[in-house]
Amino acid sequence: MAAVMNDQDKRAVESMCRCGLELEGVIAVFPAFSKEDVMAVYNSVKGLGAGVDGKPNVSINCS
Repeated sequence: MAAVMNDQDKRAVESMCRCGLELEGVIAVFPAFSKEDVMAVYNSVKGLGAGVDGKPNVSINCS
């Protein structure tokens, strides 16, 4: 049975996703969690900042 992710676990998975690891690598780093839970976090991180047309939304404030 896979361990249940708490908020700190989710943040750890998110940080690995933002470091550029592919899904398979993130799953390998966190074998105690179910693949579905890791995939859900991975997909949410990779989907952040995506615009309607699929391109990243970028906002720059130069003030």
